[in-house]
Amino acid sequence: MSRSASEIPRYALLGEDPAGSREELVHCETIAARSVRYDWEIPAHRHPALCQLLLVFGGQVEISLGSHVAKPRCPFMLIAPSGTVHAFRFEPGTAGLVLTLSNWLVQAFGQDRALRNLLAEPRIASVSGSNADRLRVIGEQILLASGHEPARELLRRSLAEALLRIAAEECGDMAQHHGDRLITRFQSLVEAHCCHERRLSFYAEKLGCTERTLTRRVRKALDVSPMEFLHQRLAVEATRLLRFTNASCADVAGELAFDDPSYFSRWYRRMTGQRPSEISGKELG
Repeated sequence: MSRSASEIPRYALLGEDPAGSREELVHCETIAARSVRYDWEIPAHRHPALCQLLLVFGGQVEISLGSHVAKPRCPFMLIAPSGTVHAFRFEPGTAGLVLTLSNWLVQAFGQDRALRNLLAEPRIASVSGSNADRLRVIGEQILLASGHEPARELLRRSLAEALLRIAAEECGDMAQHHGDRLITRFQSLVEAHCCHERRLSFYAEKLGCTERTLTRRVRKALDVSPMEFLHQRLAVEATRLLRFTNASCADVAGELAFDDPSYFSRWYRRMTGQRPSEISGKELG
């Protein structure tokens, strides 16, 4: 893997012309899906317009990432920003996922310091067992959400962001200074309580700050108000329940603590542009 930079092939996804049109902001596939075509050995290449996150849950891999060569122990993650030369030699049957993000989406995520830091540099990082399970579940949901419909693209983007936040937490990038810690703690509280607690005062009290301070810091870091962030996260959870469970629209409304299913339907349409029944295929009742 000592080829000059000009000799390193450039791809959209491996084997695909980088000049070809790929409208997907988020693409996910298993390691096996593409590796078996190359006898589990992926030659050195780079993606000029894509960033990749490799999640390996089982098996053995020899990795070349830039000038670094490693054989990390599973489970682990690898991040290859656009332009990074990388190559893999997988043990046949290696289990894992490859998440590919368009540079446009990476730039959008870059408004958030934690995600910007996570995706800025090539890295290989170990993953704890509990977080590996969380990453696997979200990755599998992204796989299930394949398709070009706007609602599926939005769902993949939201799930990808959730996955990246876990990855950033694992890498320790989300606790660089006090301001980031406050945002990280707020996001963790939202993850834990958004389905049933939607008072700004609750989050401010838990964080030991005023509602005004919380609003100012969240808006500065995430470019939305705390309640806008919470409702966006709640809409993602509603979409997950509607799409991936057998719950009716009324069941989902109850699960998310909406007293009135009709109000939930109006709220969901305002948040996503679609009625719950369009996602679930079930009527409200």
